[in-house]
Amino acid sequence: MILMKNDIGLFIAGSIMMLTPSCLGGGDVNNLTEVKDAQISSLVLSHDSITGLSNVKFTIDQVNGFIFNNDSLPYGTKINKVTCALTYVTGVNGVGVVQDAIGGDSTIWWNGTDSLDFSQPVRFTPTAYDGVTTKTYKAWVNIHQIIPGLMVWERFAAPVTGISADERKVVSYTLVTGDREKVYLMYSRVGKDSYLHYSAVNDAKNWSALPLTGLPETADLTQITPYEDTLYVHSDGSLYQSADGSNWTKVEQTPTVGAILGVLKEGRNKPSALAVIVESGSSRLFAGMNRDKQWTEGSAVPDNFPQSGFGSLSYYRVSSEYLTLVGGKDNEGRLLNTTWTTGDALSWALLSGEQDSFFEKKAGAMLTLYDDKLYLMGGINAEGRASKDIHVSIDSGVTWSVADSLKAFPDEYAARGYASVEVDDNKYMLIFGGKTTNGTKTLDELWRGRINLLK
Repeated sequence: MILMKNDIGLFIAGSIMMLTPSCLGGGDVNNLTEVKDAQISSLVLSHDSITGLSNVKFTIDQVNGFIFNNDSLPYGTKINKVTCALTYVTGVNGVGVVQDAIGGDSTIWWNGTDSLDFSQPVRFTPTAYDGVTTKTYKAWVNIHQIIPGLMVWERFAAPVTGISADERKVVSYTLVTGDREKVYLMYSRVGKDSYLHYSAVNDAKNWSALPLTGLPETADLTQITPYEDTLYVHSDGSLYQSADGSNWTKVEQTPTVGAILGVLKEGRNKPSALAVIVESGSSRLFAGMNRDKQWTEGSAVPDNFPQSGFGSLSYYRVSSEYLTLVGGKDNEGRLLNTTWTTGDALSWALLSGEQDSFFEKKAGAMLTLYDDKLYLMGGINAEGRASKDIHVSIDSGVTWSVADSLKAFPDEYAARGYASVEVDDNKYMLIFGGKTTNGTKTLDELWRGRINLLK
């Protein structure tokens, strides 16, 4: 029996062509059962100078005729001349190609080996073996259009409060009155007068004034520290506290406080503590105050330990909580370029000393944790010159290196010291105020920056 062309349509999706031998009048006739399938099953790109290109996975949307890579290639990848290999569900007898990069809708017949330009979308139109059935695909390569590691900076607000202050400090704090609301509190001092403004954490542009009572005019605003739902500051050896940021009262029965260093958060089998320096007779000692206002004294404070103008950071590392200080001035007012850390507030370890010279001696530098690294920014040196340098540490302050140029502040950002730094819930680094020299007013502006890949 002879299978005629129109007698039986044999079609199995995804099958191969079949040759059917038959006899007619003593002669052998091979009739081709036509496969009407022009689907592309895979696309692979390659180029000798683009490492890993051949391993990029392309998704094929057979319904809409799209071919694309879900994971974008690195910023700046050049794909204007790459080798393209296609495979098909079945064989095809030709592929027409339209490349937008060469303009127009003119179809060229591609031999399957010539390089193609993927800097613009490419349209493939395979033709099945029947010479009639076709399917058109739009293929493109996704490439990052932004530099992933670039820190994009902008002056986010200026002016912020309209107050030209001699001193300024911003802290993030959770108000415990009514609903627990996380806000920024900004303390400003003009002469002997102090002012308080607040803003929602994710709306640092809009600030409202709050009344401020009980805060001594000699209080060290740079060392206002939130600890266990209370704010603390020291003034003339006394410790002051506030639960709402507005109303301050003196804490009774405390040692003489010389400096507030920061906070150790509660860790594994270890209570939290407010880390301070206390004066005991002629000695200066490290000490910790717990949430119940119980005090524990520790070791003596070394002569080269910072007591003012330092950057302070509490953070978690390798299953423990730590507090680290960088730069600042010792008790004699000498500038430092050291890094110290503690895990209990009572004893401190020197991580990097003056001889390491990772950065110049300075006070008023900002210290924060960002992108799993310690960032040290700005400060004012012995000549009174402010800096816009950025140093990073990947080993928690043991060593420091200059940040790459992608993180640098823009030209319009003024070098400064004694600014406040916070990181918000949207991974923006926020920089409030700062002074261009020791004797100038604070800048009434807010800058923010974020690394592109952290969006």
